[in-house]
Amino acid sequence: MTRIALAALFAATALSSAQAAELPLKLLMIDVEGGAATLFVTPEGKSILVDTGWPAGAGVPRPPEGAQPGPPQPSSAERIVAKAKAAGVTKIDYLIVTHYHMDHVGGVHDLLARIPVGTIIDHGPSREETPATMTPAQAANMPASLYAGYETAAAKLHRWVVKPGDVLQTGSLRITFAAADGQVLKTRLRGAGGKTAFCDTTPDKDAIGGEENVRSTGFVATYGKARILDLADLTWNQEKALVCPTNMMGPSDVLIVSHHVSALSSSPPLIAAVAPRVALLANGARKGGDKVVLDTLKAAASKPVVWQSHFATREPDGNRPADYIANLDTWPDAGHSIEAEISKDGTIKVVNARNGFTETYRPN
Repeated sequence: MTRIALAALFAATALSSAQAAELPLKLLMIDVEGGAATLFVTPEGKSILVDTGWPAGAGVPRPPEGAQPGPPQPSSAERIVAKAKAAGVTKIDYLIVTHYHMDHVGGVHDLLARIPVGTIIDHGPSREETPATMTPAQAANMPASLYAGYETAAAKLHRWVVKPGDVLQTGSLRITFAAADGQVLKTRLRGAGGKTAFCDTTPDKDAIGGEENVRSTGFVATYGKARILDLADLTWNQEKALVCPTNMMGPSDVLIVSHHVSALSSSPPLIAAVAPRVALLANGARKGGDKVVLDTLKAAASKPVVWQSHFATREPDGNRPADYIANLDTWPDAGHSIEAEISKDGTIKVVNARNGFTETYRPN
């Protein structure tokens, strides 16, 4: 190759890198009916998927009483792959499986059959025992059984068992793991420190819903000046351990609200410590979306703007206005997503894929 050709190649590469540096990080909160599946796509085209939703046939929306059955609903994996391909993703570079409950890991086999995956990340073996009183059919959907199948699938990929403090750098996105296998960060992240509000007045809660919730893998993602927090289904006491009495986390611009917006998580100290500007809710129509959590967010000093995956039918008084809800209480369900573009300066643009309603939030 001539010097002129080499110079042109280097110039084109430098221009491409500069252009990528100006593009936003994409965050797609995919509707998997009260499960979890969030896709990050970096400006360099690197992809990180957090959880895989339900197995085919599980977690599908139910018609309201008296309504006629709608058309067959796509599986979680089908919805994920469709969104990935629409975003230009043909391979998942990193798949983070936060824990082994069916609504988070159930879709892994269907997903692997539909799209290549590079590295799979988890907290290690399942820690949740199956009650002896369960029938074989019930036991098949419990973490111990699901993990056995997951381990077989993960053996075909590069697997990374993470611990708090581990860092994944992919493209311009940096992910610091804050919780894994029941352990949390012991050293402060950048911008952290100081005494957290509400620690002294917030009692502990019994961890119900299964040991795997306590073991959830959670992280802080950093893109330029912007930070995104996702603690999966981490429970109340583990959250408090991250921020009480000292705030180990620091602020986050975007909060993916824990545990499908269940009252088992999202303690007042956590919300006060991370001071989100935007809160994204992966609730289902009949799962999560608890009003007490929405009230905690509403009362937060940072006044986060809240976007919901679904209209919450169990406590309808807590719902946001329709433009901030991707899927309303209608039938058949359409599986709309909440989509965000996050710039390095901290600007956040959020889009409701149902109607295109968009708001942009500038850094303070």
